[in-house]
Amino acid sequence: MSANARTGDAAGEGRRRARGFTLLELLVVIGLIVLLAAVSPPLFSNGVSAAQQRSLARNVAQTLRIARSEAIITRKDVGVEFNLLDRTFQLPDGKHRGQWPADVALELTTTAAETLDDNHAFVRFYPDGGSTGGRVALKVKDRTLNIDINWLTGHISIDDGA
Repeated sequence: MSANARTGDAAGEGRRRARGFTLLELLVVIGLIVLLAAVSPPLFSNGVSAAQQRSLARNVAQTLRIARSEAIITRKDVGVEFNLLDRTFQLPDGKHRGQWPADVALELTTTAAETLDDNHAFVRFYPDGGSTGGRVALKVKDRTLNIDINWLTGHISIDDGA
């Protein structure tokens, strides 16, 4: 062995370098995680409200479809009542009752004959499957979902209003 090799071995045995992170590095990483956590909730809140809006639109559309089916099966008119004051919609006798949150604006377009006052209106379905027709618009911030009701066929569709 050479003299240089022996010195290297002796120095290596005396001082072993510890591997890992310094306290400063750990504090910087923790600070970045805290900063990211503080900034991220607003990014996710729009996604949740959009999902809730789509869920509400599906719920309203389902109630309308159930009313149409009941009208065809029972051979009687069936109306879905929208109470804008209580923010509720329901079939007769309170069946399939639903409610929308205060931060969702609902606009109902229907015939004058089905409008009781500024806060109560109906969408009516007939035994032949047709309806009074109209539109239910659900607005959250700058996003609108429209539930369209075809007057001739009673077909119900949801579109994003774009």
